[in-house]
Amino acid sequence: MNETGLDDTGADKAGAMLQEAMHRHQQGDLYEAELLYRQTLRLEPQNCQALRLRGILARERGDMDLSLRLLAEAARLEPHNPAPRGELALSYLAIGELDEAERTLRKALAVGQPVNNIRANLGALLQHRGHIKEAISFYREALVSNQEDVEIRCNLAKALADSGQQEEALRECARAAELSGQHPHVLATRGAVLIDAKQFADARPILEQAIALDPADDMALVNFALANYELGDVGGACTVLQQAVSTNPWNARAVADLANCFCALDDTIAALDLCESFLRQNPGERLVVGAYALALHNAGQAAAAAELTDCDKLLRMYELPCPNEFADSAAFNAALVARVRDDPSLTDNPVSKSTLGGAQTGELDLSEPGCLAALGIALKEAVDNAIESYRGAGLADHPLMTPACEDWTMRAWGTLLRANGRQTAHMHPLGWLSGVYYAGIPADMETVNSEAGWLEFGRPPERFFTAGEPATRRYRPSAGTLILFPSWFWHQTIPFESNAPRISIAFDVVPKSMLRIL
Repeated sequence: MNETGLDDTGADKAGAMLQEAMHRHQQGDLYEAELLYRQTLRLEPQNCQALRLRGILARERGDMDLSLRLLAEAARLEPHNPAPRGELALSYLAIGELDEAERTLRKALAVGQPVNNIRANLGALLQHRGHIKEAISFYREALVSNQEDVEIRCNLAKALADSGQQEEALRECARAAELSGQHPHVLATRGAVLIDAKQFADARPILEQAIALDPADDMALVNFALANYELGDVGGACTVLQQAVSTNPWNARAVADLANCFCALDDTIAALDLCESFLRQNPGERLVVGAYALALHNAGQAAAAAELTDCDKLLRMYELPCPNEFADSAAFNAALVARVRDDPSLTDNPVSKSTLGGAQTGELDLSEPGCLAALGIALKEAVDNAIESYRGAGLADHPLMTPACEDWTMRAWGTLLRANGRQTAHMHPLGWLSGVYYAGIPADMETVNSEAGWLEFGRPPERFFTAGEPATRRYRPSAGTLILFPSWFWHQTIPFESNAPRISIAFDVVPKSMLRIL
């Protein structure tokens, strides 16, 4: 008998079954692989390799409960092996449990010999969550032992660009190109870095080369179209975006940009038809709802546009009560201000965000004990109240409520604006509802008789075509106020003068199904 309780014949049989299961798995025969993994585990219930591989297969087949259960058992049985935890984290990512995925990846790095792909996966998750500095650190660590991993190097380049280190990002792109022989993904990454830096003339030939090598890269097509649009070739941008939509009909960014091009070419009928067709298949998709509202405005259909942009009907404002654990609202807000100012992820003028003349944190953990947990509880209560008020106002069938579900979470981040700082016009395409809570408003900004520092809704970014002046509304921020709105609402802030910063915490209400990033 061996240590598994099987005689040598039984162990040999289990080993042979596992090898055949792995072969079937690699060949894509998932049904037979599942049967063989199951039979292996009947013979050896604690075979960690079989548990891990069957857990991976379950994830591939969409059986997430089974995947999590198998991978958690493998991790329990091999506490010093990081591989099962690395796979468990990927299954958490696949169901939108980003917090649990991050915790699991960090645990995987803390046990046994670190695995390179775990560092890279943690870097990618942190980058997705706005923790750019830490993501860069993990990417660099991953590259120490694998200098030739082009994908990690491209991810590092994008993270460097997001942090404002454009020259270093381009050097990483150049190194990746040397290693890969000008792989189309590398070219597309370099083009994206240049697009983020608004170097459209430099980006255009590089993206054109990337697309020639890989015509199916729809995001490279979107960036190539943007370069054409910004350089004044709206017709060329339109042609490229039509190719992107044909390549990937579900690419909401391509559809929204194409609708904008149609409007710029004075073809609002095509823009409306495109948006309506997409929204029939993808109801409530935020980027396209925003583009549709703008197309309605451009077509002169003011009443229909207002159904999607009416602040009086769709925006909610609340004064949050002081949490019990704080003496008063001033103490609560002071704690939030200090928490944002001290956050290690705070990044000045992050390139891929709308903050200009200030800094923004990565995602904040609203379960963190103290002021953030108290804020999280208060925000959830306000969101629950808003949802009920929308239903009570007869909006249950409005596009606002299309993503409505019980299984949602909040992604929050802090913003610090300095004198003359602002949030440029943007929307929140990953949210269902979005909001901003004001924690620190400069006293002199509150007393001046102007709209400096106010929040404005209704004006899209400059690159979007608008026929005439759009309808806008402005709201004066004050400490303790929460403003909640549909995530497709274009919004920006008005620059202000003050020696003190303007500090707020923004958030998205996100159905967990929309958080899946695998």
